[in-house]
Amino acid sequence: MPALAFSQTGNWDEYNSSLLLEVTRPNGIFTCTGVAVSTTLIVTAAHCLDGEILKIKVFTGSSYDPKNKFFNVKKFKLHPDYHPKNSHYKSDVAKIYLEDKLPDFIKIFPIYKNAIVFGDIYRFGFGERNKKNIRTVITPKFKYMNLKDHVVELNDTFSYQGDSGGPIYLKQGTTTYILAIHSTLSFGPEGKYSYNPLLGSYDQWIFEN
Repeated sequence: MPALAFSQTGNWDEYNSSLLLEVTRPNGIFTCTGVAVSTTLIVTAAHCLDGEILKIKVFTGSSYDPKNKFFNVKKFKLHPDYHPKNSHYKSDVAKIYLEDKLPDFIKIFPIYKNAIVFGDIYRFGFGERNKKNIRTVITPKFKYMNLKDHVVELNDTFSYQGDSGGPIYLKQGTTTYILAIHSTLSFGPEGKYSYNPLLGSYDQWIFEN
């Protein structure tokens, strides 16, 4: 069973490229999670930004406070193969361009591009728990590398609203990569597990202008 822990300070500070997104729609304000892949580029789940978006703010703190400093968004794009009516997870990837650079203390990791996964897996998100959006770390177990759909499936039972778009980090020894981002849960006959788009499959699109 995956373990659940709340990230405040200390050991998890190195994973501060997991960022909180405040998304304003006509019917209210919602939160999601994203991950910085450069000082001006953030990746999140496409379904977080699908539909009519009035404003997006990016927060770098470990907990959500709408009064904290935020970073304005210049523009965003959903992956062209994302079709929510056909699938909730295939190509569920979006990218956000910031107006200004993130601060130097944000530690940005490379995207993992290999097909074989080994090492320690950590999923970060700002899903609401106990009425608070705090950067939280989950340690799910590897289930299956679905290369056909470009997702990694994880045995994960701790996803909450707001965790979508959160990074799955892969630590191999002293090296850390961004393996995927969190998309959605499955409640099929095989049990409850998560679909997570592999960022290595979208690397070219992510970094193209």
